[in-house]
Amino acid sequence: MRALGIDIGTTNIKMIELSGTLDDITLENYGILETYGYLERNNAAIQTNYFKLVEEITTDLLKKLLLVFKPKTKRVFFSLPVFSSFITNFDLPFINDKDIARAVPFEAKKYIPIPLEDLEINWMVISKEEKDERGKSQIVLIATPKELIQKYQRIAQSLNLNLLGWEIEGLSIVRSLIGEDKTPMLIADIGTQISNLFVIESGFLITYETLNIGGAEITHIISQSLGVTKERAEEFKKIKGFKVAPQEMGVVNVLMPIVDNFGNEILRMADIYYQKTNKKIERIILTGGMANMPGLDEYFTSFLNLPVEKAWPFKGIKYQQYLEPLLKDVAPYLSIATGVAIRGLE
Repeated sequence: MRALGIDIGTTNIKMIELSGTLDDITLENYGILETYGYLERNNAAIQTNYFKLVEEITTDLLKKLLLVFKPKTKRVFFSLPVFSSFITNFDLPFINDKDIARAVPFEAKKYIPIPLEDLEINWMVISKEEKDERGKSQIVLIATPKELIQKYQRIAQSLNLNLLGWEIEGLSIVRSLIGEDKTPMLIADIGTQISNLFVIESGFLITYETLNIGGAEITHIISQSLGVTKERAEEFKKIKGFKVAPQEMGVVNVLMPIVDNFGNEILRMADIYYQKTNKKIERIILTGGMANMPGLDEYFTSFLNLPVEKAWPFKGIKYQQYLEPLLKDVAPYLSIATGVAIRGLE
């Protein structure tokens, strides 16, 4: 069996093709199409955090990527941006599955500000705890606008792809990066224009926060600090990052406030989680394009006083050995696409 996983970001598209079964997965191909219009215009995005997907542009970009990629399957799963959905968690005072199914739509109305008929509602039972005669269940609820799903359906149809399903990117990230690890952790997905912080407990996404900040802002600061074009600043960020020569430390000092802002947001979410659960975040994973910025993981390890690592979504996936150096460079970009492709093999 083969499956394509496609992740449409704000400024790039990632695609990965896997084959096999869940117990025996092989990487067949991957591709990344980056757009650079955002270097000149902040609004040059494939999609924004206002539930908008630029349908014609996205279809055209995917068509170009598919021409080069040449997948051997039309079976595709899309990831949906987490900012397109409403995610919340709550407790219900019972553990019976039928009672939960009846109660969830009523509870959803308390948390979701738009009519339920306009949404596709999904939920997961995170835990059940027998208490007295009835017990308690912890629920994570995910609601996605049907309008957005219909756009993805039209895109797949116009490209002659067989769209088998979709899921929000936070679930894809959990599938590709967490494995059997049940420790409380936070995944920082730092994109070009938008970043997401996902809190994971017992292998489940329980909450997240979106920040309207990303790698483009760091590129802009480097450009101003060095007096170079944004294209040159982007190269500096990717090649040198925090690992600069002594005479370039001035650039790093200028970057400190924005990077520290990321760190403080992570600490704030970790503190909120601790206040609610009395459990501490034990691990941080960096993913997204910014995770490759040289020295960023070491900087955050020191700043957060927590183990910080770069994403590696290919654990347990077979691939040609000569690809390893390339995969180390692109791995943080492909966490979401890999996770949603794995779903296509389930």
